[in-house]
Amino acid sequence: MKIIPRESVTSLNSQKQKINWKYQFQQYGTTFVVATILFVALSVYLFYRRGYYDLYIINKVFANIAAVLFGIVLLIGPGSRLFSFPDRYAQYRKELGIVAFFLALAHGIVSFFFLPSKFSIQQFLGAGWYPFIFGLVATVALVAIFFISNDRAANAIGMEKWWRLQFWGMRIVFALIFLHVFIMKWGGWIKWYKIEGGKDLAHPEWPGAGLLVAWFMVFVVFARLAEFCSPKFGRLAWYLSAVLLPIIYIATFWRGRQFIN
Repeated sequence: MKIIPRESVTSLNSQKQKINWKYQFQQYGTTFVVATILFVALSVYLFYRRGYYDLYIINKVFANIAAVLFGIVLLIGPGSRLFSFPDRYAQYRKELGIVAFFLALAHGIVSFFFLPSKFSIQQFLGAGWYPFIFGLVATVALVAIFFISNDRAANAIGMEKWWRLQFWGMRIVFALIFLHVFIMKWGGWIKWYKIEGGKDLAHPEWPGAGLLVAWFMVFVVFARLAEFCSPKFGRLAWYLSAVLLPIIYIATFWRGRQFIN
């Protein structure tokens, strides 16, 4: 048996660590670029729609980006099983989830501690307590998932059990976020489709960014449920959504234009 000198083992471990850090830097760098593009795009959209830009708008952007990133994480899995093109993006699921976690956490902290005029304790404990509870439970679950998203936790828990916690944890979190958003915003979205946005907006005929993100979330839920039924239904859901989602967006903006005439 060949004995490897201790110096060689140390050098090999050091090289592996350098490769791992380089890999992680590339992964998080790519994810950060995606999140930054979404942040800029949503910020510009909301600035022109509302006519101003403040912490309240930034907080909305945090929430919307987190929802989009979580949706992408959940779509990569079934997408790679049904098609070949999402395979290259599967390696980014962990990083996308972690960035989304920090954005969702920032949204919760800002809402609760820095925007009391918009999100008061009375609102949380009054009629709006349902979405608050869903959001709070989602945040707590995300914190738990974050702290076990490493190799040491996987080895301690056991790979199979760890995988199940990650698998179901993300799906439960997205379902809670879905309920948090829809219960809180549903009435406002219906109102916009009927009579457009408030007159205090610079462009009330533009749909809210949350409404646009919500339609994407509906697509995520639709795709996941269809794929759960069968791969055939899953593939059909993707084809339908590839056609229907752009049509819905176009129709939504068209509806807004009707308020101008």
